[in-house]
Amino acid sequence: MKTKKVLCIHGIGGKDALMNDNTGWVKDWREALISHLSLANDQDVQFMPFDSFFKPYDATATDYLRFLSQSFLGLWGDRRRHKGLVKDWMDNYPDMVVEFFQYPDLRMKLRNELKKYITILKPDVIYSHSLGSLLCYDYFSHPENQKGHEDIILVTAGSQLGNPGLKYHLPYPIVRLPLNKWYNLNNSYDNVFARHDISAKFDNFMQIETLFDDKDDPMNHNGLSYLNNEHAISKVWKQI
Repeated sequence: MKTKKVLCIHGIGGKDALMNDNTGWVKDWREALISHLSLANDQDVQFMPFDSFFKPYDATATDYLRFLSQSFLGLWGDRRRHKGLVKDWMDNYPDMVVEFFQYPDLRMKLRNELKKYITILKPDVIYSHSLGSLLCYDYFSHPENQKGHEDIILVTAGSQLGNPGLKYHLPYPIVRLPLNKWYNLNNSYDNVFARHDISAKFDNFMQIETLFDDKDDPMNHNGLSYLNNEHAISKVWKQI
């Protein structure tokens, strides 16, 4: 039987730094996926770095105002107060979301990068968390990417796609993606704007409730917690 290949796409938080060392979250995700999918070795799970694409951009108060006037108003005040005080945190977290939606050329570069990884790696499964899920939706919903992905299974987790605040920034209502299957792992306790159901009724879409309340993570947004949830294992990983 052919061994499956998995491509992982992380969320916000400057996570690229650990990719070459196979430590931390990279090691955890890889080991979990190898176990759940009975993969042969480490090379069957690959990761797409993309933090560097955000470095040329620096979200301004104007960018925040434009974005948040249609979505999450509270963050703009934080951005204006803290710019320069906790810049690294802002660059790696809310800035990445605002920049993703406010700069079409950035989204185009990310789509091109994902296309390159799909072409080279030919993944059977893509696991995308948080911002990674937005990147994947942007890619697979784009008119130029409607063919050639019919065998791919997409698993999104901690996704903000169901948040009504984003409907002005995405193809909305949610469209059918040209994939084999699209599973969305949802946690109603997620505190990173991701607790909302994705309202979609397509033949290849299924939402899986993966409830968890992590004592060590008040945001309840950890990609590994989604990946290792018992319902994710039984209803997604063991069905692939």
